[in-house]
Amino acid sequence: MSSGAETPSPPPRPATPVISAPRVIAAFCVVAPFVAMLWIPTYNEETPKLLGFPFFYWYQLLWVVITALLMVVAYVAVERDRSARRAARDAGGPSASSAPTAPSAEDTAQGEEGSQ
Repeated sequence: MSSGAETPSPPPRPATPVISAPRVIAAFCVVAPFVAMLWIPTYNEETPKLLGFPFFYWYQLLWVVITALLMVVAYVAVERDRSARRAARDAGGPSASSAPTAPSAEDTAQGEEGSQ
């Protein structure tokens, strides 16, 4: 039986938005190489040549290096976002919502180490 003087529950905190600046940066870094390689008319040429290679080939090879660099930027952006969300969740900040979160690969790896 209740005493009649129940304390009201605190208002729900707004969840951290799914779309954040680091995630937008990561998405751009992942999508840019696809757009660059699928937009064939921009590089379907023979000139200018670089060390005897036609533009068509060296442009694509250049994008291999650019893509690797963009993937590093995307990885760093996602990891920073993940750590910021984890810190906010642990501190009871705005991302501490009632919705369950999936464990990250790091959390899963730590759990497997502890069970051995």
